[in-house]
Amino acid sequence: MPETNNIEEQTTGTDTSKSIAVNADIATSFTFASHQNAIPVIRSITVENDSDQLLENCQLELTSSPAFLRAKTWNIDRLFPGDKLPLTDRKVDLDPHYLSGLNEAERGEIRLRLTANQNTLLEEHLPIRLLARDEWGGVADMAELLPAFVMPNDPGIPPVLRAAAERLVAHGHSGGLDGYQSGKPERAYILTAAIYSAVAGLRLHYSEPPASFEMRGQKVRRPSVVCEEKLATCLDSSGNPPIFSTRQK
Repeated sequence: MPETNNIEEQTTGTDTSKSIAVNADIATSFTFASHQNAIPVIRSITVENDSDQLLENCQLELTSSPAFLRAKTWNIDRLFPGDKLPLTDRKVDLDPHYLSGLNEAERGEIRLRLTANQNTLLEEHLPIRLLARDEWGGVADMAELLPAFVMPNDPGIPPVLRAAAERLVAHGHSGGLDGYQSGKPERAYILTAAIYSAVAGLRLHYSEPPASFEMRGQKVRRPSVVCEEKLATCLDSSGNPPIFSTRQK
């Protein structure tokens, strides 16, 4: 699961040393699919004042490097001693242009800086992963985003469907890919067999996925890339139904 970053004071010259904290649950991986599916950057964030001092005119700033998200600032009028203030406005906008242009993964960081009357109370740099546009981050970080890599409208799909239709006609059946419209289970079975035959005709070769890909993720080939390269991992061949639900080793 994404890590929770507990942030305590790093730089201060006041008596509040080690008594100011920002507890933030922030996602540790991002990809273009994160933006498209409105995955939150911050799941929860709380500012705590465990000192014996009243803090006024506070600001919490969030920035990133590289600039894959838009900077955000929270203004906090006062933090009384013992206050634990949860911030309800957690909306942070990702930059879709930056994320969509990534062909390889990059390292990045998110910076959180808390000030009071323009004096820095704490500053923390949190490491994050920026993934390529076609890369899934694995179940640890992006389990809910796996369906985003299903691409039924990819240009590689129609040729396979056409090949399936031709196989239907060649065996004396209707070439219409009408799914369940007939209401007959045998028709659905025939359609499935035709698609299986069309995929088998691609003569795909199995490609080993990276080690521990379930947890760490991997790049996902588009159907058109699978058809061109004739290579597919388990995820490539199962992630684009109905066409690549089977494979040839």
